[in-house]
Amino acid sequence: MTDTTAPVLHDIDTKADIAHLLDRFYERVRQDPDLGYIFDGVAHVNWPDHLPRINAFWTNLLLGGDGSYQGNPMRAHVDLARKTPITPAHFDRWLALFTQTLTDCFAGERAREALLRAQSIAAVMQSRLYSAGLLETD
Repeated sequence: MTDTTAPVLHDIDTKADIAHLLDRFYERVRQDPDLGYIFDGVAHVNWPDHLPRINAFWTNLLLGGDGSYQGNPMRAHVDLARKTPITPAHFDRWLALFTQTLTDCFAGERAREALLRAQSIAAVMQSRLYSAGLLETD
């Protein structure tokens, strides 16, 4: 008899948990036909540099800040939107991949907080890009 029960997922408790989530998430983003080209073909993200920075950002949000995050994510996205069209569909896809990765890996209060934060980040970035005339809506 085989056990068909789903594995029990734990909450996001450590920096290692956040790194695991983000490594899996950005693997999916890079493979996605709608988002991958933006990160690799337009932004030319330096992944060894970017992943520790984005890990520090999410660690600050979910586990409390230790001062290691330095950056301005809004400026980076404004610069990107000046290079290539960014649409609400891009944000929807980013959020769908984030949600899928999160629910595949974790469950609990911090996981719920991570989802709420991701939703908020997507909404704020879209709003600011729209206000700057940089969100393609047609």
